[in-house]
Amino acid sequence: MPNHDPGARKALHTPQVQGWCPGAWQPMVSGDGLVVRVRPPMGRLTLHQAWRLARLARTHGAGILELSSRANVQVRGVDPARHAAVLRALAGCGLLDADMQRERLRNVVVDPLHQPGDGVQALATALLLGLEEADDLGALPAKFGWAIDGGHSPWLQTVSADIRMQRVPGAHPPAWRVQPDGLPWALAAAGPVDAAAAGLALARWFASHCLGQRTAGERPGRLAAHAGELERLLAVATPAAPWPPGLPPGVGWVPATARHHADPNRPGPAPCLLPGIGALVGAPLGRLPAPALARLVGALRGHASGLRVTPWRMLLIESGAQAKGLPGFWHAAGLDTVADWVTDPEDARLRVSACTGAPGCPQAQAPTQALALALAPQVPPQDHLHISGCAKGCARQAPATVTLRAEPTLGEPVFAVVRQGRAADEALDRVGLSALQDNPGLLFEKN
Repeated sequence: MPNHDPGARKALHTPQVQGWCPGAWQPMVSGDGLVVRVRPPMGRLTLHQAWRLARLARTHGAGILELSSRANVQVRGVDPARHAAVLRALAGCGLLDADMQRERLRNVVVDPLHQPGDGVQALATALLLGLEEADDLGALPAKFGWAIDGGHSPWLQTVSADIRMQRVPGAHPPAWRVQPDGLPWALAAAGPVDAAAAGLALARWFASHCLGQRTAGERPGRLAAHAGELERLLAVATPAAPWPPGLPPGVGWVPATARHHADPNRPGPAPCLLPGIGALVGAPLGRLPAPALARLVGALRGHASGLRVTPWRMLLIESGAQAKGLPGFWHAAGLDTVADWVTDPEDARLRVSACTGAPGCPQAQAPTQALALALAPQVPPQDHLHISGCAKGCARQAPATVTLRAEPTLGEPVFAVVRQGRAADEALDRVGLSALQDNPGLLFEKN
């Protein structure tokens, strides 16, 4: 392996952290054009909206749609000159917020496995209405986010959220715990309106706190970074002077309920039929060709009402289409096209993740996606391989059994090998692309 100057390696290896995520109003410039991120209302696309996104990706983008870990859909490769046309099209089908500020605040992951009567949709509706009407949350960090967890899957616990709203198991009607990230305490709310109001009260306090930090020339962190201060405020709160201000009557702090957390190293939810809900289907590395989505939507007309976008880089086909004995439909929808879809729960591609990589991302030090797909069969069933083009690890924030981080090099691609960690963690060794190709099983032989 070539021996390069360590100082040059360190300088090149420091990626630029944007501190914000792309949206529709504020896309991100990448190596293949603009990345336009669409946040489906309530985490759901009507069939018409899904068809429009497929058409937009074909006519204005690179023909690829990406399913993100925030349950959003990204259109890649948009020519800046066509951005205005994309915004008009999104507005025309109900996929565009009134302005950039409203879009940024609506960073909410809604449990995609929600069912009638579990209260998830009622809470999501109340929270989104509150965010739409809020005019005092502008100082929140750009990535401030929410998660509404109906308790249907432990995998939603791996989704990053500054404020997590969890349904109380067995409570009828549904009751909620509103928990700030990093705090072992939660606000107990008897219904969706109070839960939304409690979450918004927390967000308002934090927005005011962030504004004070910015005024003092400091850069606010995420809510978990302020857990110590939250603990101190809770310690001095009284019934006469509750914290945060503006809590609904009857809402108070209780110890957070311990929940079963999914092991982030293990493969996530797998494609399956969910009786009474629908069918989960995946896309390799979360990348879906626009023609594949258009074909699915065409076959779904008359069989399903819509698609839910999940934070696991899968789509949930609502209701009718999951019925057994429909091989004709499965073929008509193109779901048996292995290159486009992941429908087998044992598919090795579920065990790998990778960012866009070079040349699509200007910060990536090497191509990543083809390598991830090539190495997938070598990943043991209970492990996960993450390949990142730089230290940011955009495609996966959770630890992985093995993470390959592309390193600056003047020759063939070289990858730092991180075990049981994230892309930014310390590497144990380094391996060249040719060595990986010659002996693809070596990563997990050593593990």
